[in-house]
Amino acid sequence: MDFYLINLGCAKNLVESENLSRHLIQLGYQPVDDIKDADIIIINTCGFIKEAKKESIETILEILENKNKKTPIVVFGCLVQRYLNDLKTSIPEVELFLPVMPANELAMAIKNHFPPLTRKRYENKKVFFTPPSYKYIKISDGCINYCSYCVIPMIRGSLKSRRMEDIIQEVEKSLEEGVYELNLIGQDITAYGKDLYGEPMLLKLVKEILKIKKSFWLRLLYLYPTRIPDKLIEIMGQDKRLLSYLDIPIQHVNDRILRLMGRSYSKKELLKVIGQLRKQIPHIVLRTSLITGFPTESEDEFNEVVEFIKDVEFDHLGVFTYSPEEDTPAFNLKPSIPERVKKRRRKVIMEEQYKIVKRKLSGYKDKILECIIEEPVDELGALWVGRFYGQAPEVDGVVYIGGYEPKMGSIVPVKIKNVKDYDLFGDVKI
Repeated sequence: MDFYLINLGCAKNLVESENLSRHLIQLGYQPVDDIKDADIIIINTCGFIKEAKKESIETILEILENKNKKTPIVVFGCLVQRYLNDLKTSIPEVELFLPVMPANELAMAIKNHFPPLTRKRYENKKVFFTPPSYKYIKISDGCINYCSYCVIPMIRGSLKSRRMEDIIQEVEKSLEEGVYELNLIGQDITAYGKDLYGEPMLLKLVKEILKIKKSFWLRLLYLYPTRIPDKLIEIMGQDKRLLSYLDIPIQHVNDRILRLMGRSYSKKELLKVIGQLRKQIPHIVLRTSLITGFPTESEDEFNEVVEFIKDVEFDHLGVFTYSPEEDTPAFNLKPSIPERVKKRRRKVIMEEQYKIVKRKLSGYKDKILECIIEEPVDELGALWVGRFYGQAPEVDGVVYIGGYEPKMGSIVPVKIKNVKDYDLFGDVKI
């Protein structure tokens, strides 16, 4: 039986889609590249915020409208975990809804409803939702922060860390398969290991990975800003394989709003952390995310965020407009901020950030950057897409690379010639 899997949402969802595909293949299912060839269509949904829910619902409805009437649909993931009964009632055309559960259990549930037509195991078949040059390594699920606006603990539960030896095994296997960039992810990777080992073990995990005697990039994503171990930054300055890049979502900077959000730090502490990071690693690249229009946010409190952004100058920044989610503490906070005000505030921040990015990227002109090659821009292969250490997959800009016919996954020196929007352009320096 052939299946086609659609992944929606974050990188953590992407990992789960890859894991489900692997288990389905072991059970005798075959992945296909064209949805028209599928005997079964599977959709991994996101239910984090309003826009993600909307995208998930629209995708389900679009597939239902255009698919072969005989092809069943399976929908799973965060949206189903939150709204299982509502979905069953409102979209009865979907044959099977499955809530959040381990990938092997998802695969067995699908098998029980739609048994494969053959018992053949496609051992060598692999499904990747990313280029072969990089991979997301999910080290934990769930969260223990319980921010007032966030539904993740309700959907995913409390912190569930993977055993360190299992992560190391996956890292080693990935490197053997030719992956060069390893991106450690979780809801908050600074909390990794607290449930299993009684204390945070991210530092220990990184040390164990760096014991592997191979060349690779190790990138850390989703770190709680005030819980980054000092020793981790020290190692970052010593071992270039641990990339000088950190994704530290701060969400806001006003102390009153931070308290309402349930974030356990102050503006002063944020400034101290960022200052220390840049003092220890002057070339460090910092990404963050913000929320505009949180309930009761005044214009002055919003302007405080804007001034902070101007002063700190993050290299990369994403902004979400606040999404009121039922059953969260923030849902009933009043007064709420009108949608048009949220969007205006988001626009103001992104305009300021664009000025910062333009200035920072211009500083790379005529410099030589080591870049990882990902894929050709077109079939001719005259121009390739790559990234330097300061660009995380999917969320940051890229480097467009010419003047060479590189191999995907290889690292090449690139002389930067131009900058456009959030991207760099250059030629391989032979």
